[in-house]
Amino acid sequence: MTVLKSKFLKLNRLILLLALSATILTFINSFYSNYEVQKEQLILQAIEVNRAYANKLSDTTETFLNSSQQQLAYSAKALFNKMNDDSRLKEEANRLMFQTDSFNSVVISDASGHIQAISPQALDLVGMKLSSTGSVEALEEKRALISSPYLSTLKNLIVFLSTPIIDFKGNYLGFLGGAIYLKSPNILSKILDEHYYKNGSYIYVIDQDKQVLYHPEKKLIGSFVMDNDGVDEILATKEGGLLLNNSNGVEMLAGYSTIPSTGWTVITQTPLESTLVPLTGIMEKVILRTLPLALAVFLFIWFFARAISKPLQQLTDKVGSLDSPTVSEDIENIHSWYVESFGLKRAMLNGVKVIQNQIGDLKRDAETDPLTGANNRRALQFRLKQLSLLEMPFSILALDIDYFKRINDNYGHSVGDDVLKQQTQILHRFCRDQDMVARTGGEEFVLLLKETSIENAFAIAERLRIAISEETFGVVGHITTSIGIAAWPISDESSIEETLSLADQALYEAKGQGRNRCIIANRPI
Repeated sequence: MTVLKSKFLKLNRLILLLALSATILTFINSFYSNYEVQKEQLILQAIEVNRAYANKLSDTTETFLNSSQQQLAYSAKALFNKMNDDSRLKEEANRLMFQTDSFNSVVISDASGHIQAISPQALDLVGMKLSSTGSVEALEEKRALISSPYLSTLKNLIVFLSTPIIDFKGNYLGFLGGAIYLKSPNILSKILDEHYYKNGSYIYVIDQDKQVLYHPEKKLIGSFVMDNDGVDEILATKEGGLLLNNSNGVEMLAGYSTIPSTGWTVITQTPLESTLVPLTGIMEKVILRTLPLALAVFLFIWFFARAISKPLQQLTDKVGSLDSPTVSEDIENIHSWYVESFGLKRAMLNGVKVIQNQIGDLKRDAETDPLTGANNRRALQFRLKQLSLLEMPFSILALDIDYFKRINDNYGHSVGDDVLKQQTQILHRFCRDQDMVARTGGEEFVLLLKETSIENAFAIAERLRIAISEETFGVVGHITTSIGIAAWPISDESSIEETLSLADQALYEAKGQGRNRCIIANRPI
């Protein structure tokens, strides 16, 4: 049974291993799924927040641009009859420049493109003909315009807002325009700067040519966006959100919205890494809330596994003692609470009855030696077969009386028989209940030691040999014995016959070395 246990795992451990594996895999799968869901939710939430912000900022910017154009339009209506009044034109230019902070500079031009008034006056350009892109476009179009960004003659990146000055008859008299310097402080940058964050989030504005019109890093204003895999999609879809890599290769969650009047796109971005920072805390909470339940499930399965395996383990333990007279009662007392274990229990009880009947038959067939009372060879073979089926390890001591023929020749066979009987009594003194003494022929005996290692068997053999040599055998006096020792199993494929043969070989080796000694098979001591 020890060999059997060493080769296979117990049922309760198998169930526990299965339960533990299932629990761990379920926990890992749940954790991973939860992680992915939470991650996706955080990403979608961040994109939506950025989209809403971008939409709000585009609306605010659109409102500012509309308000600025309304200011220009109102002033233009008040100036159509004042185009020859230089002081009035100058006063209106200064009012637009300093009253609202909407513009970095204001200019009033006549129909030929010559400057009639300008603010701030430090520019000192009155009378000069305008040639900038925004001014030329205003003169040609003769309608309210917001120009595309361009570089002025003074190398300022400018957006020019203009409205025509028209008299009551519909004659075009010139235009009134306000310039916003994108690289200088302006009301547009003030609006957008309020939404700059320290966690890596930022806002920037680009036009249809991917030129940067606003950026927290002023040096980037006027540059063009390169190596950004999401800008083309942003410009194509006008409003929405997506995950992209910025020009520095950083993963960003972007929301964007287009300003209707200009076609500019406001983009708000947050680093993916900073967005996922709360995920660690969320998953810690998930673990803390999941572990107690997982532990409770595992303990329940462990308890249930023990309950399932207990009757099977008890039945397995009884297999090693099928020759016990009380084994049937012991098996009957095992609580088999489910169908499979109950069926196995019934089968074992039936098997025990068959085995016990067979044992009774064998005993009735004269399993003992009539001279010495020891077991005979047939009984020995049956016991060895039984131990083999149960995979119960054992050791064998093969004994032979030294020079027994001389005893028969010198004292007669009756004295020799007395010596055999007396030696049998000595052998029985060295036996336990589960061991066996067998006479296998003439003066040859076998001592079968159940669940005894080869080392312990050798120690017993030595004590037996000494006890026999010190015993007085009537008229014969003292005798000696030679003993060969072998153990089963020798290997996974070893047979009982091989073990008996090895014990005999060891016995002959003991005789060959001078008798009165013990020899372990294949290992002389």
